[in-house]
Amino acid sequence: MSTTATVTVEEIPPPPTPEDIKPGRRVRLVNISPASLNGLTGTTQTNSNPRVTRLDVLLDESSTDFLRRDHRVGNTRKIKVPAPDVTRQLLTRIPNDCMFYAESDS
Repeated sequence: MSTTATVTVEEIPPPPTPEDIKPGRRVRLVNISPASLNGLTGTTQTNSNPRVTRLDVLLDESSTDFLRRDHRVGNTRKIKVPAPDVTRQLLTRIPNDCMFYAESDS
């Protein structure tokens, strides 16, 4: 016997609007080009402009390692393969609307 769970719309938290993304928060990249960046996680970096629509993201170690091993990175000029000695790759000028908070990710 199986039971099915139902989820109501009220239980699903809305994604933050781009203006709500603040520096120093853990985020996951989504709906971004190149596709090799989708799903990577990192921490947003401080920006002196409060009305900015793009932030730098410092990838965590596991995302940097994943990016290093992803064969698609060699097919684009937008991003570079992290060097072997780099533990956390900095991605610059990532659009805020391509991020959502990832504090609850494991």
